[in-house]
Formats: sequence, C-alpha cells, structure tokens
Amino acid sequence: MDEPRLTKVACPSCGSPLLFEAGVISMRCQFCQAVVERPLQPGRPATLKDNPPARPQARHVPSSSPPSALSTGFRGVLLFLSILLAAGLALLAVILVVQNAPSAVLNLGVTGPAAAISADRVEGPDFVVFGYDSPGESYLLARIDPVAKKVVWRGKHFDDISAIRTIVADGDKFFTIEGRDLHAYSAADGKELWLARLSDEVGYCEECLSAADGRVIALTQDYVIQAFDAESGVPAWKRRMGGYTGGFQIADGSLWVIDDVDDRSVLLQLGLSDGGELSRIEPECVREDGYASSTLNASSLFLLDPQGSVRAENRSLYIWYGWSPGCIERWDANSASQTWQIEDESGFSPSGDYTVLAAPETLFFTERNTLWATSAADGRTRLVLEDEDYELVPLALEQGVLVLRTKRTRGTTQFGLRGVDPDSGATLWEHEIEDAEPLEPPEPAFSHVDEDDPIFSVRWIDGRIRLSLFQANPTRISFVTIDPKNGRTFDEGVLALNFSYADSYFGPVAVAWKPPVLWFIADSKILGVDISAAKLLYSMP
Repeated sequence: MDEPRLTKVACPSCGSPLLFEAGVISMRCQFCQAVVERPLQPGRPATLKDNPPARPQARHVPSSSPPSALSTGFRGVLLFLSILLAAGLALLAVILVVQNAPSAVLNLGVTGPAAAISADRVEGPDFVVFGYDSPGESYLLARIDPVAKKVVWRGKHFDDISAIRTIVADGDKFFTIEGRDLHAYSAADGKELWLARLSDEVGYCEECLSAADGRVIALTQDYVIQAFDAESGVPAWKRRMGGYTGGFQIADGSLWVIDDVDDRSVLLQLGLSDGGELSRIEPECVREDGYASSTLNASSLFLLDPQGSVRAENRSLYIWYGWSPGCIERWDANSASQTWQIEDESGFSPSGDYTVLAAPETLFFTERNTLWATSAADGRTRLVLEDEDYELVPLALEQGVLVLRTKRTRGTTQFGLRGVDPDSGATLWEHEIEDAEPLEPPEPAFSHVDEDDPIFSVRWIDGRIRLSLFQANPTRISFVTIDPKNGRTFDEGVLALNFSYADSYFGPVAVAWKPPVLWFIADSKILGVDISAAKLLYSMP
C-alpha cells in the first residue's frame, strides 16, 4: 500500500493539529515545541524506520547546544533549566493559541441576546453576547470580534440560559435586564458599573429597554416607566402609567407615550432628562352630525416621521384612533399643534394589526386585508385595495410600485410579495414564498429552522428586493433578487452553511444590518453575510 502524501495527527502534548508529509517520521510541534513521532500506517509492515509505537508519543527536546566536555552535573543543570524554559515557552504558546485560536476552539456558543457595539467600524461591529462557556459549564457575557475571530473578553457568569432578558448598547456601555434588575457594564472590559432595581420585570415591547441622551429607560410589566442616569445608575424619574400601554417612542430628547390622565387617554411628550410634561395632545374625533365622538385609548397607533433615530428640526406626528367614527390626524410634533384631521364613519380600527409605510408624500397603512393611502399634505384618504384572501403589509414604494408582503388567509397559510399600482391597486406582479415564514415583523416566525419550516428575510439593496431564504437539510441560505418594477428575478445564489446539525438549527435572529451585510445569530454563532454577493464574511465562534 502506498504511503499517503499527508497524515494528520493531534499533538499529544497540546492537542494542536500536525501534518506529516510522506517519509517524515518525526516533527516538532510549532505550538508547544514537543517532538512528535509519526504513527504507523495501518496495514503496512514495520521497518527499522517504524520502530516507534502506533500511538504518537511526544518527547520535549530543549533547544540547547550539543553536548560538550562539561561535567555531567553541570550538563544536568543546563538540561533542567532548558526544560523549564521550554515548558514555560510551551505554556505561553498554548495561552496565545487559545486567545487567538480559530473559531473551532473558542469554546463559546452564542445563545442570545446580543447587541452590536463599535458599529462605525468599516468591516463590521463587535458584539456583546450572552452565550454558553464550555470550559466553565456556565452561561456568560462576552464581547466578540467576528472580524478578528477572537473573544475580546469573557465577563460575568450565570447558571441559567434565561438569566438575561435583553441587551441594549449605547456608546461605551451596554445595559442588561436580569430578572428585576437593570445592570450597566463597560463595553471595553465587561466590568459591571452599576445596578438598579426595577419595580417589576421588563415588558415585552420592542422598546421596553432603551438608551438615549444619557438616560436608560425601562417599561416594566406593572406599567411603570423608569429612567436612570446612564453614567451613575441614579434614578432620574419614574412615571406610573394609568394602565396598559403599548409602548413608547423616543425622538429629539423626548419620550412619547399614551397614558390615562383624569380618566381620559392622552398622548404625552415627556422630557428624557426629568420626565417633565412638555406637551399634551388630547384628540377628539367627532361625527359630522355631532352624535358621537371617539378619543384615544392605550392601543391607538401613533407614528413619528422621520423615525426617532434621526434628528429632525421639523417632525410630524400621525395618530390613528377611534371606532365609528375613526380619525387620522397629523400634528406638528414641535409645537403640538394639529395640521389636519380626517374622519371616517366606519372607523380606522386601532389595533396591533396596523402597519404603516411613510413614503415622502403618502402614508400607506393596512388593517388586515384592507390597504389605504393618506396624503401627507392634506389628509385625503382613499381605499387602494381590499383582498379578502390576504393580509397585507406595505414594505416600500420603489420606482412607482408599492411592494406588499402578503399572507394568504384562505386555505393554507402562505406568504409572498406583491407589486401593486399605488393609484389603482392593480396587481402588477406576485412572488410566492412557499412554506416559509418571515424574519421581520409583524408576525415574525419563531426562530427555529428545520426542513419543513424555512424563514425568509426581505431587505432592500440599491432599490431592489433581496430575498433571503434560511433553510435546513441541508443548512443553507438561498438568495434571489427581485426587480420591484416588474417582479423579474435574477442574481439567484446559494450559500452553504456548515452548521452542527444539518436538519435543524435555532435562528436566525437579526442583530445588525449594515447594507449589504446582515448580522444574525444561528447555530450558536454570530454570522455576517453579504446578502448581495451570497457570501459568508464572518462566523464566530
């Protein structure tokens, strides 16, 4: 039998992989400097060169000068010191290897949640993650750098996978909810900075833990908004809500929330610094005949445009509320003055099923299977389309085409994309997404992919739709680009994912989006995928 060109064995001293070329019977491990002898090739008769046993053995050979006429005792001392030096170098090498090891030996699984930090770096952000530490057999906080493939630091340890509810990063700090406690940590080294006690566990809204303008704000399940100084953790202010609230929005140093005041629901603008009331909006929707009127309730929908993450001198506030009658209103958020009001006897039902797309001149919004369009200038509202077989979500107005996400409600559920004429509501094209659920809200899928339950994501790159389909058995992402003008598909591709199990995995959970790279958690890893090129850029660990 011919000898193989390469034989791979593990160093018995440090475990590092070694490759023996044909004819080589021993070599020095580059990590711990142990001399490792090649094992016998199965099925080949031994020769004088093959005297070493089949299991590789290591002998540490110090790097010293050849023996001389020195006394045996002195040579022994030199040998002992050399061995100590070699052992020290080997230990240092092992430490360096572990610290800078490739992903396979980092012994850290990302279970989530996670938050991006240093997001302004061109190559991509670092992440603070909650994960499982295999050597310590516990969960922990860690900062990882997927670009350099290293763990920057390992921090606080926990016994329970549910110990941390959420993570929010802001500047040089990040904040976690641990039970009923709000914790602040340094993003640089993971050291805990302060701890504050909450009145209850945090709520389940997307913004129930937020950080902005030197404040950390939590909305707890007992309907209390609590704000803390981000530097010290000292309580800044607290507001006990009159009852259930659907959440709050932050913009330009203030917080907007619907609350019950004097037995009436009002929209409040509170200062982030002290929680003081900056303005109060009490809309009333009155029928033309004056017979009945409607007011806000905790489920009414309000929208700030542009969105709160963008600083704006001129900001509009839109409100949908009321049942027979129902009203849509536009307000100037800075002056708290009404710009226009549109009343409809059938009502614009305030519910969580509402989705709104704020295009430059028009607001498109849906209530289940009905799509409306409202002029931003004067509030004129018209019915665009009604489809009793589909729920509709407006995604974008691109190249004069309104792109909707559809969900078939008659028969088996099926999601898809549809391009419609925004004026007539006529269907221009449709793209079915068979047997998959969406990654993005509303109604996001449970984050687990198996052979029968793929998950899709819709992102926009250069004015075109990039559809990503996360699949299992085999684990992969399938991509297709869709021209929103005519629905034509092109740039199809497949990215194979080397996950632990081929038939299922947890994820994806999107944690950052920096076009064209989508960062997400899947299979206990943070991955950065260039979705435009169908290319895996980073995987950690």
